[in-house]
Amino acid sequence: MEQDRPAGGRNSGGGVRPARRLTALVVALLSVFAVGMATPAVADQGGDQGADQAQAAPLKGDPSIWPKPNIVETNLSATQSEQMVGDCPLYHLCVRNQEADGLWSAYALYYCLPDGQYYELTNFTGTVYAQNSQDVAVRLLRADNSEVDRIGALTGKDVYWNPVWKIDLC
Repeated sequence: MEQDRPAGGRNSGGGVRPARRLTALVVALLSVFAVGMATPAVADQGGDQGADQAQAAPLKGDPSIWPKPNIVETNLSATQSEQMVGDCPLYHLCVRNQEADGLWSAYALYYCLPDGQYYELTNFTGTVYAQNSQDVAVRLLRADNSEVDRIGALTGKDVYWNPVWKIDLC
């Protein structure tokens, strides 16, 4: 089937093709604008204790811990993550936090790191229960390694995660 084309067989620039190109250009520009407007959430690194209670950043990514803990479960319901933390295995610290999509991630930390090295947290916010099933206390640290809180041996507690950047497991 032959299409209506001007002499020479080339598209003159009118019709559907230019409209699609224009639409694609507008979509691309809007995408670039949207990405430029979405800045990552950054926690306050200041040492001021009063700043610990500051509002959380409006945008949140998924929580994570580095180095990778012994057990990591993602995309859990709130009940599933509560159960994992509540049933924390012996000699572990179990923590959980909400993902950006509303589901939950739960972690069981087991391995002690060398002196001066800590588990580093990303996107842990809010007040969420943690369970320490070890026979030693766990220290929760700010970015400057000063202590924010601690969880005693063989106990659990609600932890305000916003100022916590690191975990000293052992």
